Amino acid sequence: MKKIMNSVVLLAFLIILLLQPAPIIAATKTGFVTWAEKVVPSLFPFFVLTRLMIYYQVPQLIGKLLTPLFKYLLHLSPITFFVMFLSMISGNPSGSKMARDYYDQHLISAKEMEGLMYFCNFASPLFILGTVGVVLYQSTTIGYLLLIAHLLGSIAVFICCYPLLRSKETIRQVTVQFPNQSFSAILIDCIESSLQTLIRVGGIIVFFYIISETFNIIEITQLFNVIMHPFIEDIGLPSIEPLVAGILEFTQGVTKVSQTTAPLQTKLVLTAFIISFTGLSVHTQSFMFAKNLNIPYLKYFIMRLLHGCTSALIVLLTWKTVLREDIDVFLPLDSTPSTVDSSLIPLTVVLFASYFVLKLYHQIKIRVKHKLA
Repeated sequence: MKKIMNSVVLLAFLIILLLQPAPIIAATKTGFVTWAEKVVPSLFPFFVLTRLMIYYQVPQLIGKLLTPLFKYLLHLSPITFFVMFLSMISGNPSGSKMARDYYDQHLISAKEMEGLMYFCNFASPLFILGTVGVVLYQSTTIGYLLLIAHLLGSIAVFICCYPLLRSKETIRQVTVQFPNQSFSAILIDCIESSLQTLIRVGGIIVFFYIISETFNIIEITQLFNVIMHPFIEDIGLPSIEPLVAGILEFTQGVTKVSQTTAPLQTKLVLTAFIISFTGLSVHTQSFMFAKNLNIPYLKYFIMRLLHGCTSALIVLLTWKTVLREDIDVFLPLDSTPSTVDSSLIPLTVVLFASYFVLKLYHQIKIRVKHKLA
């Protein structure tokens, strides 16, 4: 029955695409531009750097130096702590990717992997401070408020995940083994792996942009408007569309929330919720690294709701104190909203063209070796 329903839904999507190609193509273009301008530049360096750290045993070195801290105070393995820390500064889905890389190398247990999947879901600080704070709200203070609420909100998730994250093997001696390959070979492998992951992430982002636009075409968003009318009227939100968009894809959601005519309090609370909930697009990206693992999505979804609600509550309780009632929300940063340089799009194309060239080179090299053997 489930497979039949999937087929019916896919057929419906095909019919909508044939009947309404223009908005679907526009949504696809918007999703691709978002990926090329915001996701690739922010995630690619972290993907390559973290994979290089795996090769050169950086977490093991840190664990060897700070063994008493992990053993007696945190009761976490050095690698678990390392993944948690880097996920806070690198953005989604870096934490899930790092956790899977270490799990595949048998450096963390299945329980630790599950705990990291629940906990390591953070928006990039650069995105919150730069894109949301400066570009969307033209206020660095708002950016810092949302970032602090986002990080503090994760404490509730950490408390729930701690039984999974707590390691019983922190007492064992940490061993460090450096790689035998040359740095150039390791770097090429890291670049290939990172670009392959980014292609998948980009496909998921574009797909959820299409779903969001499809909801508008078949008027599902309008139906939600009717159902949620008392709620959205109470909070001063003109339409439920920004919240629906944020639940599907958080970048699109926070942009639409900032553009509404709702009161500042409503916009900030919804923005904090969407950033910490991360959206179903990021959920899909994270679970891309949970393949063949018995990690229940329902628990993951509950943790995202918990993080989102906790961050929203922090903003609700503190925004007046932090911003003051007479704040001028639009600080004199620039009269025109900042935009990302459009040259990033051709640079992204060049980057991925390089990936396919490297891939082709390695395939030819392997075939030559087989023929010589």
